[in-house]
Amino acid sequence: MKRVMPAALCCALVLISFGCASGERPSPPAAAAQPFYSPSIPPSSRYVIDARIGAGGSPIEGRETISLKNSGREALGVIAFDWNVGAFSTLEVSAGGRRLFPPDGPSSAPPQRPILVPLPQPLAPGAGLELSISFSLKSGTAQTGTEFSSSQWYPRLWWDGLEHHDSFSVKLETPQGFAAAASGRLDPKTGRYEAAAARTFGIYIAEGLKTAVRETDGVLITSYFTDKGAKAAAICLETAADAVHFYKQWLGFYPFSFLAIVPGGAGRWGGYPMATGIVAIHGLETYIDGESPRHWQHITSHEIGHEYWSEWVLDPDQPAWLWIALGIFADTEFMTARGFDPDRRAEWMGNYINAIPMYYDTTLDAPPDREDAVKFDFNNTIVHSKGPAAIFALDSVLGRDVFLRIYKRCLRDFGGNPLGWRDFRAVAEAESSRSLAWFFDAWVRSNQYLCYGLDSKETRPDGKDGFRTEVRVKRLGTMAMPVPVRAVFEDGSAQTALTDRTRIVTTLVFESRSPLRDVVLDPEKRLARIEVPLPKISASAAAKLAFGWEAKAAPDVYAAVKIEPIASADIWYRLGLQLYETNHVDEAADCFARIDGLKTDPMWKFGAQGWLGILEDLKGRRAAALAHYRAALAMVPDRPLRHDQFRITMDRGWLEERLKTPFAGEK
Repeated sequence: MKRVMPAALCCALVLISFGCASGERPSPPAAAAQPFYSPSIPPSSRYVIDARIGAGGSPIEGRETISLKNSGREALGVIAFDWNVGAFSTLEVSAGGRRLFPPDGPSSAPPQRPILVPLPQPLAPGAGLELSISFSLKSGTAQTGTEFSSSQWYPRLWWDGLEHHDSFSVKLETPQGFAAAASGRLDPKTGRYEAAAARTFGIYIAEGLKTAVRETDGVLITSYFTDKGAKAAAICLETAADAVHFYKQWLGFYPFSFLAIVPGGAGRWGGYPMATGIVAIHGLETYIDGESPRHWQHITSHEIGHEYWSEWVLDPDQPAWLWIALGIFADTEFMTARGFDPDRRAEWMGNYINAIPMYYDTTLDAPPDREDAVKFDFNNTIVHSKGPAAIFALDSVLGRDVFLRIYKRCLRDFGGNPLGWRDFRAVAEAESSRSLAWFFDAWVRSNQYLCYGLDSKETRPDGKDGFRTEVRVKRLGTMAMPVPVRAVFEDGSAQTALTDRTRIVTTLVFESRSPLRDVVLDPEKRLARIEVPLPKISASAAAKLAFGWEAKAAPDVYAAVKIEPIASADIWYRLGLQLYETNHVDEAADCFARIDGLKTDPMWKFGAQGWLGILEDLKGRRAAALAHYRAALAMVPDRPLRHDQFRITMDRGWLEERLKTPFAGEK
């Protein structure tokens, strides 16, 4: 592609050429003509901020001093701020008593974000500069005045969007009656929040909240809550103190001296890291007296895990599966070590395992815009499920000792720096002293899936007092992996060996003092694998299923897969519902009818019979409809099958009503 030279640069080159010809020294280009560039590793700056915050976060008025040192190898002629200037926000920047922004003279259209500010003189490598800034921010919409949270409330230097750490000293003036949380530890002597290193400095203010405080291993933990959310908040605070202690003992350090736990949304949706040292937990007010604390323990330990991965070690990759997965590894260790949830690892991998028979494209290393094209739950299926599955698999392949060396080295070497999956692979190969191209190609760069099965087992006497057992394990899926195989013997002893990833069939030999009792594949359940291989389908059908589909595409998807040997009841059931929704009744009936012959969850067969009854009623074939309703009644599950979009809750009562009254359409 032909590159076009910017007009300003063309002019500068012309002036230099003419100056040399005349024997005169050329004048340097104006500061405004200097291009913006970001060092590959952004400089860490120090922010000293004093701000006054109104109710509901509006308005915010403040002053800040930024101490910047050029850590790059080139002079900085232009700096940039991640900030807007317009009707609702202002910015003034000066250095050495000279105003740099806004520029003198008549103003044009408001500058776009990021705001570029030319420096009076280029800042040489290693040189420092102190910037004085005043700013204001107010909301352009109506405010409730009761709550505000943000990590973008102050002007911050912008380095091409690259994540990095800065240090902060912040003093906040908040409305009376409002509780405040911030990404720093409050110094009671100065009234300032101090953070030696933070990815973002977030603030959270809310009216009428109560607080509870615990200090554990040098970390000040503060919980914020309403009266109604107090019991859940107490569990979260207790869990946080335990988790911080666990992580510090396990990993050797905790990255920050502060942690705030604030209320999130109203529903029980989980949580999220709001900013450095601030985690939000949703649904605190949904707590039910006497309920198990496991949900709150899980969410709290999970979000604290992200203080290591995303707040301490930074993530440059999108989709952001790696830091999510490494954080999940931390909370899984906590939940299993404490005995709170021994099956936590399997629960994390479940969404990915369920997605494999759907023929979804689950490639982790995919373009960032692929998520926009996906119609299935990308976040829970890929980022939060296959990502952890890949990390758990690497733990299985390398062994716990080697894997923990990798885990801890990444925390040590990448604190305040981005860690991409290729960086992670390099560390894994360095610590294990082996090539792992085969592993990362399979798990990260492909849509392969793991499926191994027991081909045969035979045990026979060997010598006077012993037995010889041969176990044959066969690769059935598309992914080659060393799979642990445990042989359990009649006397209670057990031995474990690994399959050879380079062979389709591996024969493992065990010698024992008693006969074989059982063979278990992946006994510690570290591998996301399916039990039965997927039937092969055509490339055109696979393409229709790869990213999921919406109801309007159901007729096209059905046309592509109707002659394929698909064994997923989920696919046929989903297509059946969508074809019904789009008025393709005969095609919907075909989809539901296929489910009866599949080996699947009885819930799908129950629902399929109910829907076949509905469709027969709509066709006026009452006798056939009754037969399907009775078949469904013979297998009613413990919980109802809900289809709220059609106002149908399929259970025993609903079916018994259908025996009396034909379905007339509740769509």
